[in-house]
Amino acid sequence: MKISKQERIIIVCLLVAAILGVGIFLFILPNYNNIGANNKTLAAAKEEYQELQTKLEHEATIDDEIKAAYEEGKDLANTFYDDLTTYEADEIMRQFIAKGKDITVDGLSISPMSTETLSISVFMPTEVTYPLKDFANTVVTQDEEAVDIESMTPRELVIYAKKLVSTMLALSEPVTVGCTSVSFTASSDKLENLHAFADLLNAGVYDEKIVGADGKPQRKATYVNGVTFELSDKSSTQTTSGDKEGTEANQDDQQSSSSSGSGKYSMSFNVKLYSIKPVADPFEQAE
Repeated sequence: MKISKQERIIIVCLLVAAILGVGIFLFILPNYNNIGANNKTLAAAKEEYQELQTKLEHEATIDDEIKAAYEEGKDLANTFYDDLTTYEADEIMRQFIAKGKDITVDGLSISPMSTETLSISVFMPTEVTYPLKDFANTVVTQDEEAVDIESMTPRELVIYAKKLVSTMLALSEPVTVGCTSVSFTASSDKLENLHAFADLLNAGVYDEKIVGADGKPQRKATYVNGVTFELSDKSSTQTTSGDKEGTEANQDDQQSSSSSGSGKYSMSFNVKLYSIKPVADPFEQAE
């Protein structure tokens, strides 16, 4: 049977169409269905690549950030004592006492260093209520308004900022530090001397030679945990103007009284010295 030229062309076209159809179903169509998944994979790869690029760029500045964080932590550590032995705590407290004016100290007791957990708290004053106050509040009411920062004075802005900082710090987690407790009784014939000494302890500056980054004397973490005040009846020997022996005896009694640490006023102090161990310099070995 002889096939005409037109029939041969038709057969060839059918074969080409069949080959194309089989190729589309076997090769093109499966890959076309994978285009969506491949696009998602490509987007994820681009995002991962961008993150790697950001990390590589951050690597150039990470040393500076670590150094800045170390310096900040170092400044904070400088406000605390280093881990104290009982002997070191005694020396520090004696330097505090030496700076006091006309006071004598008795019963100095130092406990071995232990640990204590520090946390930030916000002071809430006690609200006292009574019938007349309740009645006044029911008569005069004032709705709470939104805080208008723009109309605040500089002093009001500082107070408001401190409240916000206190609230945020109160949410922070507690921190455990070293603690050395020191107890003693200070006496003086003038009450203001004891008040000045309490302020001196609260200031936390025991050595003027130790200065901070600002060049001023460094304050250390010294917490006056409790103060008990006592007024004692200081007895004196009665003498006459012509009694020389009685006068000399009175002077001896006064010297003895002064040397024994007694005074008209006395305060019992409980002071805590907080300490932390500074973090080692991360770049010290590299240098």
